[in-house]
Amino acid sequence: MLNLFVLPISGVMKMWHLFFHSLLGINEHHAWLLSLVGLIVAVRALIAPFAWMQYRAARISVLMRPHLDAVRRAYAERTDRRGMLEEMALTSRLRKRFQYKPAAGCIPPLIQLAAFIGLYRLLLRIARPAEGLDAQHHRIGFLSAQDVSSFLDTTFLGVPLPAYRAMPAERLAELGTTRSEVTGLILPFLLLAVVFTVLNMALSLHRSRQSLNYASDLAINIYKVTLLLAVWIPIMLVTAGLLGPLPVAIIVYWFGNNLWTLSQNALIHLLLRRRLPLEADHRAYFHRQREEHHAIRNRERAQSREIWALRLKGVGSSEHRKRAVEKAELRRVQRASEKKHRKDIARAKKETRRGIIAEAKAAKRAAKGGGQAAPGGATAAGAVPAASPAGQRDERHSLDREWAGRMRVEVPTERRGSGGRHRRGE
Repeated sequence: MLNLFVLPISGVMKMWHLFFHSLLGINEHHAWLLSLVGLIVAVRALIAPFAWMQYRAARISVLMRPHLDAVRRAYAERTDRRGMLEEMALTSRLRKRFQYKPAAGCIPPLIQLAAFIGLYRLLLRIARPAEGLDAQHHRIGFLSAQDVSSFLDTTFLGVPLPAYRAMPAERLAELGTTRSEVTGLILPFLLLAVVFTVLNMALSLHRSRQSLNYASDLAINIYKVTLLLAVWIPIMLVTAGLLGPLPVAIIVYWFGNNLWTLSQNALIHLLLRRRLPLEADHRAYFHRQREEHHAIRNRERAQSREIWALRLKGVGSSEHRKRAVEKAELRRVQRASEKKHRKDIARAKKETRRGIIAEAKAAKRAAKGGGQAAPGGATAAGAVPAASPAGQRDERHSLDREWAGRMRVEVPTERRGSGGRHRRGE
């Protein structure tokens, strides 16, 4: 499995080395250093379109959230077929109008992880040759034995690229360096890479803080975990760089890659703020949602303090102890009732949605089998619907008129050549 990561990375580095050494005539050892820069450019160029789609989809989901929340609130208690169809139609219509496409969100991290694993395994194989540093080396991926030998002799500011601080002193001596030289080289680059990582996480936290979905416990927990990671990750990375088997080439790659990532994310953030800005209505919605969350949390904390105060007083008073038990039981019953109600609604919606999907699949099968009507009155796909009776309009138009009285859907449509500002009054 690891060979699948090593093979493409070795191929990219080989192509960049040929470009710099054979075509441009750069020194062979300098060409290996530049091939690391070329690897960063290749990986980031591959990631850039997906990163733009990822952050754009996240921004659109933020702009779309007030409207989706209004739809969910309006149909929160509707479990009948008509209510589910209206909710699904409005949700689908909103996503189409906002051009919401979240599919590319997981691609950039996967590409970065594959590139890092491939480079790490490649450098470790070069730094720890089974046949010894002075023996004839074997081929690794697209790198020939001569390429491996040349890479072992490549230095960056006097320190070999395959060396790392945790390497045994005998192996460092064979490479022509010492642990103090390796430490003096990697420490500033390692600290700068950690600083770039922390700044990148701070930018992400700032962006999430502006539009945090306080109605979702999952979103709040993810935000809290990210805060903890912002403290834990720098310590882990510095420890791994100083005590783990991280070659000099990995530190240099990490430094350049994190600097590029920070610059790219800052640029994307500025572009999205210009093209898809948060309007006053969105800011008011997020502010109101945050206040509601804080009010609920303060009320729960006040109830907990009251119960614990009664329990403390109940040490010497049976009346306070009885009141504490009653309040705790009442709170437990209310929470259980609310949880059961949410589960019942979700179960009923799920059953109704299953029925709608089953009807749609039956209609598709009927269309393939000859265009017969599907069970439940659903028309087959591609069939011409019957004309509406006189004076009765299309269901879609009546749905639009009915919903327009409750909420006006304002959709940010990007205009070509105008910077993509919101267009009001759709």
